[in-house]
Amino acid sequence: MNTPSSASGNGTPGKTDLDTLKNDLKAVREDLATLLKDTGNLAAQQAKVAADKGRALADDAGEKAVEYREAVADKVREHPLAAIGIALAAGFVLASMSRK
Repeated sequence: MNTPSSASGNGTPGKTDLDTLKNDLKAVREDLATLLKDTGNLAAQQAKVAADKGRALADDAGEKAVEYREAVADKVREHPLAAIGIALAAGFVLASMSRK
């Protein structure tokens, strides 16, 4: 007849299964830690690329602003009365909008 102690053998199969489960969980934890580390590295690289692109766009915008400012200054020098008229008209429009 099989007794409960003989069904489980000498106790080692249950202990072996538990040890295997512990080892598997340890491996899963290590894999997750590696995955998180790799994901963090990838995110840092992508952030650096995005920051570099943003910096390049800001530099380009700054260069364009200087070019436009110089172009406007040249036009004002060429046509000072027109520049004064445009400034007066813009001031009038802004003043009338702010009253409403």
